[in-house]
Amino acid sequence: MTTQQLLAIAGHVYLISPHSGAYKEYLNEDWTATNAGALVSSTQKVYVTTSFNNLWEIELKENIGITRKISWDGWGTCNALVTVAKPGGVTHDLFAFCHKLWLIDDVNTGHCTDFLGGFADLWARVNAAASIGHKIYATTSANNLWVVDTIEKQVIKLGGGWDNWSTCGALVGINQVLYAFCHGLWLVDANTGKYTSFFEGSDDHEGANRSWSDVKCATAIGNNIYVITGSRLVEIDTIQKRVRQVSDTNWGKTKVLLAVDRDVVGDV
Repeated sequence: MTTQQLLAIAGHVYLISPHSGAYKEYLNEDWTATNAGALVSSTQKVYVTTSFNNLWEIELKENIGITRKISWDGWGTCNALVTVAKPGGVTHDLFAFCHKLWLIDDVNTGHCTDFLGGFADLWARVNAAASIGHKIYATTSANNLWVVDTIEKQVIKLGGGWDNWSTCGALVGINQVLYAFCHGLWLVDANTGKYTSFFEGSDDHEGANRSWSDVKCATAIGNNIYVITGSRLVEIDTIQKRVRQVSDTNWGKTKVLLAVDRDVVGDV
């Protein structure tokens, strides 16, 4: 059995069993204004931006988290938060895709620095982002796939124009492979941006032929990806290439889905 649970930020915050779909309320405050969220695993804290221009912190504890409003300064433009392991892999940096790409260099105060400079409105168009190693991959509503090298501070466009990256609702990185939930479910070459269908060679014709552009958020536990698609929670086994419905409870309001440690938050 996995040592992780799913944490869903919807109207409230919930813990969900990735096996049975059973769930319980973890925080009962109103989180409907959530835009983006990310877990810093080295501190077991979740950071959330909202349309009310706030940056929040949720410190994960057993049965109920501790919330704190960090900052009130312009966070409403942020569509994605991404964590990247620092060299050595012990601690993490937190990046925010807003009207600029911010490095939140002090999570206690929300202080941040313009990580790249010069890319004024590009990052406000980000619709999905994920990290693999020290690189961040981001798709935009302008049909582009970008990669940001956080060590070299370089930006490269991997795909653009005709690739329909504007339809992507979530990106997930597992073992150096990038999975993109767009009009299709794509396996993306992290070096070139070229992609193939995840279902190529499988007998799952329904999965191959359906659109995955209704995916709202996704996360990985081991080799399985969990996604909110429409109002359902679905598991995708990336090894067997199988799709399993975990729960048909109405998860349609979910904005953020994260994998959290069971020994930190407790059982469902």
